[in-house]
Amino acid sequence: MLTRMRLVKGIAALLYVGPLIAGLCGFGWSMVFSFTAIFVVWLMVLRPEQWPSTPAEWLTAQAWLAALAQVLSQLLLVSILFGIGRGLGGLADIGTVALDPLLPLSISFLAIPLCRMLWDAREAASQGYFLDDEAEAAHSDSAAGTAAAAIIPLLNLPDNAPDETVTVAVADALDVPAAELRLNALTAALSNPNRSHAALRRALVFWATEPEIVAPGQVAESMASAFDIANTNLDLLRIYVPRAMALISAFPTRADDFPAPERLRLTADNLPQSDLPDHLQADLRDGLRALARSVEAARGSHSASTAAEPPRHAKAAVRTA
Repeated sequence: MLTRMRLVKGIAALLYVGPLIAGLCGFGWSMVFSFTAIFVVWLMVLRPEQWPSTPAEWLTAQAWLAALAQVLSQLLLVSILFGIGRGLGGLADIGTVALDPLLPLSISFLAIPLCRMLWDAREAASQGYFLDDEAEAAHSDSAAGTAAAAIIPLLNLPDNAPDETVTVAVADALDVPAAELRLNALTAALSNPNRSHAALRRALVFWATEPEIVAPGQVAESMASAFDIANTNLDLLRIYVPRAMALISAFPTRADDFPAPERLRLTADNLPQSDLPDHLQADLRDGLRALARSVEAARGSHSASTAAEPPRHAKAAVRTA
C-alpha cells in the first residue's frame, strides 16, 4: 500500500504539469476552465470523502457551498500554475508554440485513470492509509457520521425481536471495513443502563466474541467492547466469561483486546443486583477473577516475548504534510 501511495503521488505530478506546459506554450487563459474541470474530477476520484456521498446530501445548501469552495480552490490553483508557466515562457522568450492544445490537457487528464488504478481511497482508509492529513480528517468525520447512521436500525429493534433476526441484522451491519467504528458507536449508545435492548446486547456479545473476529484482530478491543455491553447484566456476563476464557487461552497474543484485569476484578467485587441464585453469582465472580488472571498472564507473556525480539524499524509514515 505504501508503494502504491508513492506511485500515486508521483503520477499526480502529471496533473500539475499540464497547466504549466499550457502556460509555457502561450495558450490563452480560457484553457484554465478546462484544466479546472480535470482537477475537480481528480478530486472526486481520489478524494471521495470530501464530496457528498448521497443524492440527499447534494440537495443541501451546505453541500453546494462545500462543492463550490472545492471548485474555486482548484480554479485558483490552476490559475497560479498557468500564470507560472506564462511567466517562465515570457522570461525565456518562448512565445506561442505551435502545439496541439489537447496535449497538455491530455497530460493532466492521464493522471486520473492512472491514479485510480493504483489507489482506492475507501479501501486505503479502511486499512488506515491516507494521502495526507486533510484526507484523514475528512474521512474521520465522514466515517463517524456514517457509523452513527448505520447503527440506528439496530437500536430500533424491539427487545422481543427473535434472536435469529437480531443476529442476522448485527452480522450484516458489522460486516464492513468500518466495523470497529460501528461497534464503538453501539457500545456508547448502550452505555446507558436504562436502555434495555436485551436482544441486541445478546447478539453483540456473541458477535464480538466469535473466534473469527478475535483471532485476526480485525476489530480492535472487540472483547473489551463486548464486556462493556454485558457489564450491567449478569445473564450476559455468564455468556461472556466462558467464551472469553476459551478465547484468551486460544489466542493469548490478542490479550490487549480484552478488558483490563483491574476492571474484571472490580466487576467481580461489585456485581449488580440480580435475582440470580447466590451459588451462580459466586461462580460468576470466580470466573471473572480467573479471566483477570488469564488476561494478566497473557499480557505479561506477550510483553516478555516482544521485549526479547530484536528491535524493528518503525512503520513508515503514511501521511504527508
